Amino acid sequence: MPLLVGCDGCRLTDEGSEAADGEAVDRPAFTSRAAQAYPISRADAGTGGALDGAAKPGHWMTVGFGLRSNQEDRRGTVGMHAKADVSSGGFAGQTEPEEADSIDSVSLSTQRPVVLPKGQLRRFDTRLLAPMRGGQTVETIGLAGEYSSTDSTHRFSTQPSQLMALQAQTYFFVVLTDRAERFARLQTADWVQPYQNEFAFFQARDNYRIVIPPTNGIIPLAETALDWTSTAVLLWDDLPVRALTSSQVKAIVDWLHFGGTLIVNGPTAAESLNDKAFRDYVPIQFNGNEELRSEDARQLIRSHSVKSDQSLNAILARLDDDASRIAVAGTLRSDVRPIGEGGLLVERRVGRGRLVQSRVDLMSEWLTAWKSYDSFWNSAVLARPPRVFHKDEGLIAEQRAAAGAMISDSLVTVAMGADSSNSDGGQLTDDDSGLPPLRQTFVGMPTDETHPAINTGVRWLSRDTVLFNPDVQPAVQPAVQPAVQPAVQPDSEGEPVADAAAVSAVNLDPSSETRSALSPWIDSTLWTHPVSGLGGWKDDSPLVTWSRQALAGEVGLAIPDSKLVFRSLMIYLIVLIPCNYLFFRLLGRLEWAWLAVVPLSILGALYVARAAQLDVGFARSRNEIAFLEVPQGYERGHLTRVMGLYNSLASRYQIQFDDPDAAIGIVQAKAGGDADQGLFGAAEPELRFGYEAGMSLEGVSVGSNAYRAVHVEQLVDLGGTIELQGDAPEHSVKGPFVLVNQSELDLKDVHVARSNDANGLDVVEVGDLSAGVKKTFRLGEDGVIQVDADSAMNVDDAMARLLAKANVERGEIRLVGRVDSPLPGVSISPDTQQVRGQTIVVVHLRYRPTVQPTPDANLIGDFRRRQTTLPGDEK
Repeated sequence: MPLLVGCDGCRLTDEGSEAADGEAVDRPAFTSRAAQAYPISRADAGTGGALDGAAKPGHWMTVGFGLRSNQEDRRGTVGMHAKADVSSGGFAGQTEPEEADSIDSVSLSTQRPVVLPKGQLRRFDTRLLAPMRGGQTVETIGLAGEYSSTDSTHRFSTQPSQLMALQAQTYFFVVLTDRAERFARLQTADWVQPYQNEFAFFQARDNYRIVIPPTNGIIPLAETALDWTSTAVLLWDDLPVRALTSSQVKAIVDWLHFGGTLIVNGPTAAESLNDKAFRDYVPIQFNGNEELRSEDARQLIRSHSVKSDQSLNAILARLDDDASRIAVAGTLRSDVRPIGEGGLLVERRVGRGRLVQSRVDLMSEWLTAWKSYDSFWNSAVLARPPRVFHKDEGLIAEQRAAAGAMISDSLVTVAMGADSSNSDGGQLTDDDSGLPPLRQTFVGMPTDETHPAINTGVRWLSRDTVLFNPDVQPAVQPAVQPAVQPAVQPDSEGEPVADAAAVSAVNLDPSSETRSALSPWIDSTLWTHPVSGLGGWKDDSPLVTWSRQALAGEVGLAIPDSKLVFRSLMIYLIVLIPCNYLFFRLLGRLEWAWLAVVPLSILGALYVARAAQLDVGFARSRNEIAFLEVPQGYERGHLTRVMGLYNSLASRYQIQFDDPDAAIGIVQAKAGGDADQGLFGAAEPELRFGYEAGMSLEGVSVGSNAYRAVHVEQLVDLGGTIELQGDAPEHSVKGPFVLVNQSELDLKDVHVARSNDANGLDVVEVGDLSAGVKKTFRLGEDGVIQVDADSAMNVDDAMARLLAKANVERGEIRLVGRVDSPLPGVSISPDTQQVRGQTIVVVHLRYRPTVQPTPDANLIGDFRRRQTTLPGDEK
């Protein structure tokens, strides 16, 4: 029947189809969605005013963007770059002349291929280094991109986007959950954003930015730990591990070993992480669920309650009324430490990081109703220092002066302009919440400044280490113990205030002896950037700076000495004349000796060229100093390379990586520094993603008789661990220790050092430690560091510094050795004839002990009154 009568939809003259085609022609060729920085927060969880997300200046980030071709299938590339702005005027905002001259205000351009089927919105990822403006505070980071078709017939500017720039002490707090509404309580916690009186005029200093990513489709999280440096905490709730990609799982495990904090929230999370990727890391060996024992919950509440908490009895009574609560069942691993009493909260060190697991849901109603709930999260879950609330006498004085009236010490004047009609019966409260002007500080600190080390545990040796000289004595530090909780006594009004001694003047400088109140959390070995904080990409860090200075004396071509020339000439003459003559004379074919002269001459020339490693007329060299940091008990390490590329004639390089776990940047030339001018001028390199297994950097131009420094970082597999084994107890001081090298590295000049409690150094020289070798040693008292002074490229100086007292964290056991060559994982084209390199290996055999949690000194509710009377109202 269709063949006989036909179908309107199949006729070429159909008017509806023509109209549809006309509408398609009227559409723009391309449409796009603004780029967003990972981690992206779901809209119903709140974006904090940043629709396109946030980024931390000086940190690598993964960016996702959408692009659609509306008219036909297309192939092409998308280039993107980021720009830092100190104003909120947008990506194209006006900048001051001195800001425009900042060498790091615009990121390197990135390029990736895209395939666009007609009518389909495709999502793509790329990576960028969030730019800074020197030492200036950045408010926004703009993203802009452009699509170019393969045949160069179409160009399209993608929709620009604005990212909120995180402050130096602010880090991401990521929550993986399908029930975002349960975690609204965290958004208002005073450890996320310190309490700020409504009359205070200073800018709020956030500690964390809570992010709850959407869980439909691919979860917007970075797939390399190098892009996780701006994340401090990951809370895992009910999301299955299979919801993440294998690369995301590997990135989380890497990030955890280098200092991240992973919180496993109750029974659902314990079941979710009972997966091969995390099963060996979680503190509790999962064995299903069981009924929560009320006595365990009571002990947890009592051990973490603030002394002035008046909700304790109500919480304990609620536990008795309802016994239908569940907890995680299972046994603890041998190296797990309980946090508080009751056994409901435990932690385990995983490398430098912490894996905190709760047997109960931390968002349970009986916990969130607890007045010490924020203190519990601050000290027990996040291992931050205890806080104290006290009156802001400065703001009180300002309010009194503004109101023009003097009142008694027990009263607070309402700020000028306050509407008294909002209070019952004309009785004015201190503020809308009934609180006087308060300040929130750490116990022992006079200011509300927060050092980044308090909010994040992520550390990278090459980025965050001071690298003192070997003869510098470390700052005097107390043993790693929690700060003493100050006495809380009532003032003349009967309100609690902290002891004056607890808020005495303390200098926040990490090298100062006066900041002992925070020394368990802020180590004197840290080098902190004022904009990027800790964990950021730093071309001017002490280790990178030392490497550049050491490379300066190595740059150029190694000219062969006279011994090599003489030896090569003698070998050539001996082989060419007597040996050649005798060989064919014995064969009875002396006439063949003349024919053998040609191949022997060619082989001789190749030998000399190989021995001298010179390509006459167009010679290149690569000199490299690298630092490999290996966490405790982990088979992967963080490799930082500083490479000097030299040419006798101008050339342009391509640097290609074997896998995605890599980042690269050009160390910017300064006056009298690296030379990057020449035949190709000052052309900007370009990062390329998606063309090979790993990223690449194209167009690194090096001028004639010049060199350029390149900063490279990678996460590399070692093939096994380098760790302590044997019967020595976990906290043994001297040993004996059994050192086992299960990696593929052949280490030389190995030393092991420990900073002891007496502010001294225990050190031993182990010698060479080849792959698969075991060695037993004991640590000596106040040993002398004797590193081979004849080592190549002056690496003995860096090794001595890394073993010095001032550079070893208290209680840490550290191995320092070297490898006589660059490690694989990167290729450079065109090839360099001379390659010289040294790799310094630092293995953290044991980390400093963690800090015992201490509850806050008081509660903000201790200062709340129902109403405040005015003068004359007492009667």
